[in-house]
Amino acid sequence: MINEKCKKRKKKGEIGLGAILVVFIGIIVAIPLFLAVSQTVGTSTDTVSVANTTLTSVVNGTPQYLTGYASISNVVVYNATGDVIVGSGNYTVENHVVYNGAEAVKITPNASADFKSAWKVSGTAEPLGYISGAGRSVALLIPIFFALLIAVIALTPTLRDGLKELMGM
Repeated sequence: MINEKCKKRKKKGEIGLGAILVVFIGIIVAIPLFLAVSQTVGTSTDTVSVANTTLTSVVNGTPQYLTGYASISNVVVYNATGDVIVGSGNYTVENHVVYNGAEAVKITPNASADFKSAWKVSGTAEPLGYISGAGRSVALLIPIFFALLIAVIALTPTLRDGLKELMGM
């Protein structure tokens, strides 16, 4: 007799307390994870602007390293006071160089380099952990699918009977 009453309730579209608790706990757990994943993906796919990073003790032929960046583009080098641009023929930039066990950008002044004092480097850089190429597209899809998962968790108990009917179950 109790089983018959339960079957009648489910046919009327009533949701049990267990389903509500599963949805509630699932959403409470999923939202903080979603926020963390979204922020991590955002920082891993964005380039940063490097402005006036100082290279001290510029000596001809001695490499200087910009740590914290994997590569840099659109490089502009200024003299120590920041008012004169050092020509691009006065230095060489190498990206993705290992320095002290971490990735860095290597800037080597040429032997004929002008302005042998400190230099200020500006440009657009890829921070460590930057995702390049096709991996960026995949990484950007992760939060989208995570949001869809949260929506499915929230809607499944309420739509369960309707979904079963649509699928012919």
